[in-house]
Amino acid sequence: MAKLKFSVIGNPIKHSLSPEIHKYFASQFNLNDFIYEKIEATKENFRKNIETFFLNGGRGLNVTIPFKVSAFKLCHSLDTSAILCGSVNTLISESNKLKGYNTDGIGFIDDLTQKEIEYGRSNILVIGAGGSSMSIISSLLQQSTKSNVAILNRTKIKADNLITFFKNDRLTLHGSDTDYDLVINTTPISMSKEEIVLPNDLIDAKTICYDLFYSKKRTAFQSWAYDNGAKICYDGLGMLIQQAKHSFVIWNDLIPDVNNLEEKLRQL
Repeated sequence: MAKLKFSVIGNPIKHSLSPEIHKYFASQFNLNDFIYEKIEATKENFRKNIETFFLNGGRGLNVTIPFKVSAFKLCHSLDTSAILCGSVNTLISESNKLKGYNTDGIGFIDDLTQKEIEYGRSNILVIGAGGSSMSIISSLLQQSTKSNVAILNRTKIKADNLITFFKNDRLTLHGSDTDYDLVINTTPISMSKEEIVLPNDLIDAKTICYDLFYSKKRTAFQSWAYDNGAKICYDGLGMLIQQAKHSFVIWNDLIPDVNNLEEKLRQL
């Protein structure tokens, strides 16, 4: 029987729990020939790695930092989820043509719902303006029509570009006089050893914080949030599981059970 070959591509990639998640999903359906691996790419060989993966019988590919916008540009066709946010985290090959999807945003919303985090009528801050922030902002604007979303990014022009891209009056630049209900870090600051330099008045005890990155220990952003007064700050493991669920459905037309998976992964 032919192998069911899947992978995740990014840089860095060694920390990724995506293989464990997808193999767990596959076990629910007795997909014994299921393979899911990691591909560490560079900007120079990213396209070649994708081409080689599918030429060698690859069935589906996840894309993570920093290649989500690059993947979007390589696709021959795009699902609405990708068109709406301008980035791709899930790829399939149809008749030797790449089709891109983005399951990050809906995965994030699913995790907010799972954790009973209110986002429908909130002031929300998104830190970062890369491919991950695009999917988060897109889903928040679609799913929370009464919320206001602000962007804070080190390079202002990138934040301005997102505001132009989305063309939504509820999306603005961060203003220093705003009290936020939910603050979401989409940048890789938790993956570097650099000091986190953010305004310390972004949050207070009522603000729920969320880091898209995850770790067995507190992420750097979680530590920053708690040091600056937050009482609740989640990492992104729940979102990773939820977006993986949607990717798995796209590739296999099977809906896996994610109940208690977050707790299981934290014990690894």
